[in-house]
Amino acid sequence: MVTVEDKLEIFYKIVYKDEEEKYVKELKELEENNQQLLENKKNEMKRQREEIIRRKITQARMERNEVKSEGLEETKARLRQKKKQIETDLVSSIVDRAKEAVKAKGYGEYLCSNLSKYLVEFEEDKVVVMLRDEDRLISESCLVNLKKKTGKTFIVEALPEEKIGGFMLSNNERTFNIDHTLRTLIQEKEYMIGKKLNQALGEVGEVNG
Repeated sequence: MVTVEDKLEIFYKIVYKDEEEKYVKELKELEENNQQLLENKKNEMKRQREEIIRRKITQARMERNEVKSEGLEETKARLRQKKKQIETDLVSSIVDRAKEAVKAKGYGEYLCSNLSKYLVEFEEDKVVVMLRDEDRLISESCLVNLKKKTGKTFIVEALPEEKIGGFMLSNNERTFNIDHTLRTLIQEKEYMIGKKLNQALGEVGEVNG
């Protein structure tokens, strides 16, 4: 015979077991959810860490490139400055040599030879010849011979001192000029000097780079 106590005991066990199963199930689901949340958080933190590292690396590379770029520009600026200084010194040295050359013994022959070459080819009958005062005596006999040879009339005028030496030729109307002064000849060579320096400094930059 089943007593009331037995029935209560049976009921209690059934209800308790059912509740226990529900509790275990809910607990398991909660743990799984917590585990998933934890995993998601870990993944999120990992992504954030990787993003921070990536940004730091990118920033470091940018800063390094900026430093390299600034250093390169400074080097280029120094090279340009050095090139300009060397070019100036070279041209100055050539000018000094030219000033000495006009005092040398062979200068008179050089001057007469070039005067003859250009005056013979000059088409005008009247030619303005600009010479340094010091060169007028040197060129006097040369011009006399050329006058006999070509029949041209030569009007001799003073050549500015900054032209160093050589001569300038012009027609009587001053509409046509030939500049064969040493200063102009040197200026025409400055481009070539600069070009050679660029090549030399370029080669040095390749070796140093």
